Amino acid sequence: MKVAIVTPYFQESIEKLDRCHQSVLNQNYRSTHFLVSDGFPNPELDEWNCEHIKLSKSHQDNGNTPRTVGAISALNQGFDAIAFLDADNWFDPQHIELVLKVQQQENYDVVFARRFIVSLDGCVLPHEDLEDTQNSHADTSCFTIFASAAFLLPMWAMMPKYTSPMCDRILFFLVKNNNLRYGWTDKQTVYFESHYGLHYLNAGLPIPPSVHDPDLKKIVKSWSVEDFFHRMHVKLHIINFIRYFRGKS
Repeated sequence: MKVAIVTPYFQESIEKLDRCHQSVLNQNYRSTHFLVSDGFPNPELDEWNCEHIKLSKSHQDNGNTPRTVGAISALNQGFDAIAFLDADNWFDPQHIELVLKVQQQENYDVVFARRFIVSLDGCVLPHEDLEDTQNSHADTSCFTIFASAAFLLPMWAMMPKYTSPMCDRILFFLVKNNNLRYGWTDKQTVYFESHYGLHYLNAGLPIPPSVHDPDLKKIVKSWSVEDFFHRMHVKLHIINFIRYFRGKS
């Protein structure tokens, strides 16, 4: 099985990009890294062992457009599985190996991995996210989508731009509501560098000034059921969507 790992990047430091890239190169199961610039291509990546795709402008959608471009490129090059890894995150060496092991158990269309929450100074925080332990959410970097669910790949870019801060929640919703077969790994193999205040509060730590929690009020104000339907072919009201993730639907 050919595996691609897609990473959109913006203006991250070369050190962070290298940390991300090295974690792909160090996978026990050989994988190909697709690095897709969102308007600021770094020429150093031309020398790396990767597919370096360069988009001329930033799309300001939390990496959704470059994420989709990389995924579609991988799909049309014949890759069977497409994992996602944000530029500030990294994988344990056994990540892909474990994902494939789970996928083969039930021929899953999508496999979700588990994650460590990591502070901005590189420390693993002591508590798992409650949504993670309940399997009620999966971060973007925890997704692996197989060719049998390839219709999901464009959805990252098709969702309205104002919904992009919750893009992983929308994809998670689509997975669970399209009669797809999905499973979870039983080990944490994703290192998620958190920019969310709640993770620091739960760990009893001060919230760093650089956190960027989603502005839910702005998303609610911008949400259009009609616009969402035109792009996603799903009629979804924001209130119903929020209730769904709070377990009230």
